[in-house]
Amino acid sequence: MTVRVDTDWTYRDLRTVILENDRLKVVIMPELGAKIWQITYKPRGKDLLWQHPRLKPRPLPFHAVYDDQFFGGWDELFPNDMPETIGEEAYPDHGELWTLPWQFAVWQTGPQEASVRLWTETPISNCRVEKTITLRAGEAKLRFRHFIANNGREDLPYLWKLHAAMAVDGDARIDLPAENVYVEEFGKPRIGQTGVTYRWPYATDEEGVRRDMRKALPDSAGVGEFQYAIGMKEGWCAITHAKEKIGFALAYDKRRLPHCWLFASYGGWRGLNTVVLEPCTGYPAGVNDGVRQGTHAVLKPGVPFECEIVAAVFEGLDGVSSVDREGNVAGIKQEGKRTR
Repeated sequence: MTVRVDTDWTYRDLRTVILENDRLKVVIMPELGAKIWQITYKPRGKDLLWQHPRLKPRPLPFHAVYDDQFFGGWDELFPNDMPETIGEEAYPDHGELWTLPWQFAVWQTGPQEASVRLWTETPISNCRVEKTITLRAGEAKLRFRHFIANNGREDLPYLWKLHAAMAVDGDARIDLPAENVYVEEFGKPRIGQTGVTYRWPYATDEEGVRRDMRKALPDSAGVGEFQYAIGMKEGWCAITHAKEKIGFALAYDKRRLPHCWLFASYGGWRGLNTVVLEPCTGYPAGVNDGVRQGTHAVLKPGVPFECEIVAAVFEGLDGVSSVDREGNVAGIKQEGKRTR
């Protein structure tokens, strides 16, 4: 099957753009922050993204509370995460992008490659935000080009990050080339304490037991964890469903996205089960806090932020040892042998 792009469908009265080849079906919602709502690996009928079991997508007001409208899927956040005042402006919870309607145009229509370009203008920060999503024939990979330009007169302290909510269960495994990981003050982590740093992937709990933080937990665990991988050796992260031997990986330039946040609810937050992969330009959640400690960037007028990302679906593996910039996954089998 060659690649096709379809703009003729809606979901719950929201217009969608569908990119599809013989391996992937991707559903995008331009009217809801250009959210990627669905990534389906067609040979196995597997939906990789998590969707809230009790909430359905709908248009939202600009200052909506994110957690109460966390439908799932894949968003991008800019220029902030937690609601805060940057400069003299009050920014919405989880930033400006996720509630805005985006414009779009079909850039290429196939048959070997199809691309959709999406863009919006932010009302407070006065930035132009663009992304181009490309799918090629025969590939289980999505290719992204992101662009953000500050059209204002002043420097803008900011963060930009992916917010890809992944479906998980107790057999899933998280892999990333992290060094130090900081456990933020949120929820009830499996180690029983927050505000601590450990060497990935093992953390010691309050009782002295070493815990493997790569392992997702069942929803019966009642665990909620929010972490920052503040030292990344390479630019990638991945989730593998070990029982099904199918997974999802993100590959990117570590210089542009030097940190990776991990939000995980294993039944501990509102009874939900998901892991959110969040490669980010900085940390922590507060932009002002990060600027003070030198861990958040500043977007200057005339100097845009640009980034390329590959999202890849893979199968036949129990875990991931590396992902190159083209999204090619090197995997681990349970017997300890590597494979590609």
